[in-house]
Amino acid sequence: MAFAYSESAQMVRGALGSVLRQRREAVHRTLTEVAAEAGLSPAHLSEVERGRKEVSTERLLAVAHALGIRTPDLYAELARLLGADTERPAWPEDPPVKLRLATAGLPLEALRSVADFSAYLAMSNPPPKSRPRIGFETRR
Repeated sequence: MAFAYSESAQMVRGALGSVLRQRREAVHRTLTEVAAEAGLSPAHLSEVERGRKEVSTERLLAVAHALGIRTPDLYAELARLLGADTERPAWPEDPPVKLRLATAGLPLEALRSVADFSAYLAMSNPPPKSRPRIGFETRR
């Protein structure tokens, strides 16, 4: 399984720039219009779109706002371009599988801490006592 940190910074910048350019062209806005609204120079936005320059989170959000892109949609499109499997949920629903995935890379001492904490939680939060049934019972 490939993770985002295995990608190069240049690849991520290029993918982000591609998303921004495609969205800008889709709404028929010029580089100058979007840059002015986002508080960037057109030259800087052009460099961002070509994947040559970094953009701060604040400026990225300003560009997304100028383009009418919701932040989750921007990041989802970036994830898709970088090869994320968007059809699969980020975490499985099964709690034991979730725990196995979350602790897979932990060193032994950290695993012991997780086990100790889990035992503490189990002891301090006992399961609820069964309550007597209220209602009518049928006899056979």
